[in-house]
Amino acid sequence: MSSATRAFLLAGAVALSVPVGNDPATAQENEQIRARMEFERMRLYSGPGVNLAVLKQNALRDVLALGFGAAQAMSLRDTRWRPLGPSRIDAEDFSPSGRFAGRVSTVAIHPTDPNILFAGGAQGGVWRSDDAGLNWTPLTDNECSLAMGSIAIDPVDPQIVYAGTGEQHFSGDSYYGCGVLRSLDGGATWEQLGGDVFVRRSSFVGRGGMGSGGARIARVVVDRATAGSPTTTSVLVASSFGLYRSVSSGLSWELALEGYATDVVANPQDPSILYAALAGAGIYRSSDGGVSWSYSSESIPREGAQRTILAIAPSNPDVVYTGVVLRGEDRRSADMAIYRTGDGGTYWEAIPAEGASCFGQCWYDFTMAVHPDNADHVYLGTVLMYESTDGGMTFTEVHPGNLYVDQHHLAFDTLSDPYRLYVGNDGGVFRTIDGGQNWLGLNSNLGLAQFYRGISMHPSDPVITLGGTQDQGTLRPSGGTLAWDKIMGGDGGYTAFDAEDPDVWYGETQWIRGAGYAGPRKNGNRMVDGIDITENALFIAPLVIDPVDSRRLYFGTQTLYRTDNSARRWTPVYSTPDDSVITAIAPSPASANTVYAAIKSGRVVVTHDGGETWLEAGAAQGLPDRWIGGLAAHPSDPGQAYAAAGGFLSGHVFQTTDGGRSWQDRTGNLPDHPVNSIIYDPADPNGVYLGTDFGVFHSPTGGGNWTRLQDGLPVSAVYDVAAQPGTGRLVAATHGRGMFELPIDVPLSTRVRPVSIIDTTIVSGRRRIMGTVIVAPHGREDYNATWSTSSDSAWVVVPGSAGQGRGRFEYQLATEALPSGDYTADIEIAVAGVPEPVSIPLHLHIPPASNLALVPGGPARSMLVGSTESFEDSVRVVFTGPRVGTKWTAEFGGGPWAELGNASGAGDGAVTWTVDPSGLEVGSYVDTVVVEAEYASGSPAIVLDSFLVKPPLGVAGPRSTVGYGVAGWTLTPRDSLDAGLFGFEAELARWTAAADGVEWLAIERRAGAYGEAVVWTRSSAALGAGVREDTIIVRVQGSPELSGVIVDRFEVVESMTVEDAALQVLGLDRLEAGQTRFLDWFGNGDGAFNAGDVLRWLDHCTVGPAGSGCPAGAGRAGMGDGGDTGTAGGRPAAGGRAAAAGDRVGRKP
Repeated sequence: MSSATRAFLLAGAVALSVPVGNDPATAQENEQIRARMEFERMRLYSGPGVNLAVLKQNALRDVLALGFGAAQAMSLRDTRWRPLGPSRIDAEDFSPSGRFAGRVSTVAIHPTDPNILFAGGAQGGVWRSDDAGLNWTPLTDNECSLAMGSIAIDPVDPQIVYAGTGEQHFSGDSYYGCGVLRSLDGGATWEQLGGDVFVRRSSFVGRGGMGSGGARIARVVVDRATAGSPTTTSVLVASSFGLYRSVSSGLSWELALEGYATDVVANPQDPSILYAALAGAGIYRSSDGGVSWSYSSESIPREGAQRTILAIAPSNPDVVYTGVVLRGEDRRSADMAIYRTGDGGTYWEAIPAEGASCFGQCWYDFTMAVHPDNADHVYLGTVLMYESTDGGMTFTEVHPGNLYVDQHHLAFDTLSDPYRLYVGNDGGVFRTIDGGQNWLGLNSNLGLAQFYRGISMHPSDPVITLGGTQDQGTLRPSGGTLAWDKIMGGDGGYTAFDAEDPDVWYGETQWIRGAGYAGPRKNGNRMVDGIDITENALFIAPLVIDPVDSRRLYFGTQTLYRTDNSARRWTPVYSTPDDSVITAIAPSPASANTVYAAIKSGRVVVTHDGGETWLEAGAAQGLPDRWIGGLAAHPSDPGQAYAAAGGFLSGHVFQTTDGGRSWQDRTGNLPDHPVNSIIYDPADPNGVYLGTDFGVFHSPTGGGNWTRLQDGLPVSAVYDVAAQPGTGRLVAATHGRGMFELPIDVPLSTRVRPVSIIDTTIVSGRRRIMGTVIVAPHGREDYNATWSTSSDSAWVVVPGSAGQGRGRFEYQLATEALPSGDYTADIEIAVAGVPEPVSIPLHLHIPPASNLALVPGGPARSMLVGSTESFEDSVRVVFTGPRVGTKWTAEFGGGPWAELGNASGAGDGAVTWTVDPSGLEVGSYVDTVVVEAEYASGSPAIVLDSFLVKPPLGVAGPRSTVGYGVAGWTLTPRDSLDAGLFGFEAELARWTAAADGVEWLAIERRAGAYGEAVVWTRSSAALGAGVREDTIIVRVQGSPELSGVIVDRFEVVESMTVEDAALQVLGLDRLEAGQTRFLDWFGNGDGAFNAGDVLRWLDHCTVGPAGSGCPAGAGRAGMGDGGDTGTAGGRPAAGGRAAAAGDRVGRKP
């Protein structure tokens, strides 16, 4: 694999500015995983010492007790969810293979039928394939956990399948489990086992539980000797709660080894021999089927050791490999050490594993497998895939571009071919049949996409949905199928469509502070002008479009940013008081000035004046002291909103009805579990939809009483729920099972912005005031709704105002004929299909007016650099009209050299300031004066006042000029150059010029004033070919020590013929370089010799005396007497007859 491909895979993004090379890219990947972990930790955090798995199981019990319902949801037309996919992710622009699914933690192969495979998704549950991975079926959509850690198939009775829940990949989104699921019918039905052990260990919080849920299972091993029974089989489970053993096929469990068990493997030839790995505690061996254990890794250091994995050689079970994750010095990154034993664990030898890399994150992606027939043939998966054929001494990368990154589990298919190997990674399931040289993605209908918040639906096309996913970037459906296309890389985030121009869409990638790819994007192009990318933000930072004005968007880091021009420029409107990050944003549909924003640690701020002032609410105002990930603003009342809280133990749904001053708990009978998203029912503002860790819920009364909308929806965490009334869609985005949809029907209504135009005061006599109104039909087929506008007043002009769908129109207030006074009017918008038009009231106040004008104090001042003498400057303020006593204020935009004096007054006056030039360098300095007067035409008035700091008087130089001639030519072309006076008082000075007196140069203008040029002529009449130089000295009169030099270069060439010139153009070497330069100068002067120069030569020449510079018998008008050519720089004027081939101007010797 090329370094560029490797860097791309590591960074997981296309069109992102990522560094190329292992170290930077992997450090970046490692940082991304850490940031994602913190993002998920905050979402679930419920306080110290809380066992989330117990609470989750309690919540699931309560959820199931709620039953199904939705009859009271006014917008719903059906209650059966329809899957939208993605059944696979097509990413041909990102990878040669281009078919991915999502994170797969484990793969298991049927012991007698290699076509039967089981795969476990990160939060997608267990899937089964009966055709070796070509097609997949989900099996556990409604079980207690969809987070899979390990799957084991009974080798004697393959109908018995064990699935250990809870990912043990140590990332923040590695969801906790609910114990072991067991199926006795090949996966058709399942039962939960070990809940009392793997879930309800409420006293175990710390290294194993981490306060973040129940056990996370790394490996399930079924004892071959006792296999085949649903009641007497021995089963071992390596979990974060310890190594557990069951002798009752999972019905009961006992602790075999205390600690954090990260792996367990069995001797395939003698199942009584087992090896178990404990994080930080080494490797243990059992020779009695797991009853007793002895420490077996004296030769492996424990210091700094963390996650440990095992791989046993089937062909020689005394050979066991172990990989140990070593904590980095920064305590964040991680490296690895590989050991091997050849005597069943008595002695372990450190092996170099040269060529393999952990990339700092083996705590997340680390797996090994040994070839079935060769104990020295080892496969190692970290970020990339490696192969060793010398017992781990050296490794070779076997990671072509179509194999996804972050390997989690390897499994050999020994029934088909010893070189057939499966891997589960962050992209899905892949298979190789040639030992890793080529890989095939088996992800055609494996629906494991892990969507984040911020999904969006096309305003008019019911097929198109956008959503950001973990690892798989930003996705959209492909041609109405369940397959989706990857349109942007990285971890995808929030998305949005421009309802006025649906070809415009917005998205983002994960936020890593300072990264060159982070931040909002428009149609894939990064748009961060005005955003401080060094700020902290959520890993998936909120990016929200205004529900009415689709040119206005909000983006949250430590600062809330707003754009009003479709992301071309962002402006900060709020900064969090303690540098906390913003977790959710909800602009009000009812008011352009109202925006709600949630801040980390459970606070909500709101502005009702466009960001001028903000009100903050927290625990004292009724909100929980926990993560708030969802906000919803009422569709017609800016004072009402909802907040949705994550975590456990206290309320999850909160409502304000007083503009954010206080909040009431509306959780009611909703089971205690994280709520991730909340929206108003688009057909009923009293109704609310929730997206939670257990699906979608609805309340017709705004909370208190909730029903579950779960028919056809897996029990997977729903990170977002969104509605598109125009196309009749309610969509739920899960974090592990893709998207699902319900049909809705929302009556058509009209939204406008602004809702009123009041308290408008303008100056009498001002010609026209213009404004914009946005029309946003909302509801059934709103994209097709036509609308028209009108007004009941002649001074309100709405020319040609009609449209279809979301749009905007301009209005004008024609006030030029209106006397002072108060006026009212209405702008009426009628939408076809909406019974009543919407009226926008206008109130206009026209006071008696005066006119403001500013009169500058005089021309710009100049001063010598180094001057320290201050001076005063001013601008007169003048009023005319009936209100000459109008009050005014001034703002001064000068630099630190200026200090404002008088800055306010009533009636005529002056703005004054003092300028101190001390320390200023040579240059031009500009001061801006802005004067504003209340109700005055011409306000604000602006004057730019400037002054110059100049160097001392001098003459520029040395400077050079160049001219050309032909030997014997009598023409004396004229040339000139500005005398070059500059500096302080240069405009008052005069100059003189003199040359060295050479015969070919004559000065015509020898003296002059500032701004005038020295003029001279050159003659080649008495010169042979060659280059000559002379100097012209320019001096300041009265100050002869101030002088400058002009070096004049005169290049004289031999004569030539038109024929030679033409042949030179055709590519024959007939002229010298100096001759071609002359012909260009003599011809079109474009800097290069070409056919144009020859044509100009022929065109210029007319009958004239010999030696005029034209061929014999030819000449140019006005050139024969050596007079001026009439062109700047002495180039000949146009005109004359064409010369014949063979006529001479010169000839190459």
